[in-house]
Amino acid sequence: MEKTKFGYKEIDQKDKPSKVNQIFTSVSNRYDLMNDIMSFGLHRFWKKQFLRLCNLSDKKNILDVACGTGDIALAIKKQKNSINLTCLDPNKEMIEICKQKFLNSGITDIIYENSGMEDFKLLKNKYDLVTLVFGFRNFTNHEKGLRNIYDCLEPGGLFLLMDFKKPRNEIYSTLFKNYTLKIIPKIGQIVADDFESYKYLGESIQTYFLPEQIEEMCLDVGFECTKIVNLLEDVATIHIARKL
Repeated sequence: MEKTKFGYKEIDQKDKPSKVNQIFTSVSNRYDLMNDIMSFGLHRFWKKQFLRLCNLSDKKNILDVACGTGDIALAIKKQKNSINLTCLDPNKEMIEICKQKFLNSGITDIIYENSGMEDFKLLKNKYDLVTLVFGFRNFTNHEKGLRNIYDCLEPGGLFLLMDFKKPRNEIYSTLFKNYTLKIIPKIGQIVADDFESYKYLGESIQTYFLPEQIEEMCLDVGFECTKIVNLLEDVATIHIARKL
């Protein structure tokens, strides 16, 4: 049986989707609040930069992978209402929160798919943009997920991925490690009454791929014109890749 990372643990691949799903069910009702607290609000600035790099002016069909509670998807739709948007997430509680945000904003033309990217029954060459924000760490089979993303993009389509990284400065990296492994779970306990889920989230950051490894994975499935954007605080990166 093939193994995969689940925080610092090695578990059977078949078990990871259900374990990750349980975590996001547990954190869903405090997810947005915890994001603000854990990142000191910085995730909002990172997402604004991410949206600028999406270059929505010429986009028509977008897939938001691991959409979560819908922050990126809603911002996309508000910026360009004519876009055909599909929100994909394996966790039904997250999808429901996402759906409610759109309904509260008077937006009813969104397609919702309750699925992981690895198992998504996709149409090839359908989208001109695929977005993936803070979700790639939780994939079970990263290569399969990336290959599916590549296949569902039309020629010339763009893929943007944003996620955490370990800082390059050794001292800063040590401080960040202590914060993610020791402080974040305690914040999770206080704010969301959930130490274990945030312990996993902290560990998933520390065991995540290097930006260069993700770039290589993108190239391996066929992407070209790849670019890595290190965000100012050096704890997150945006990957840009194009299907030619």
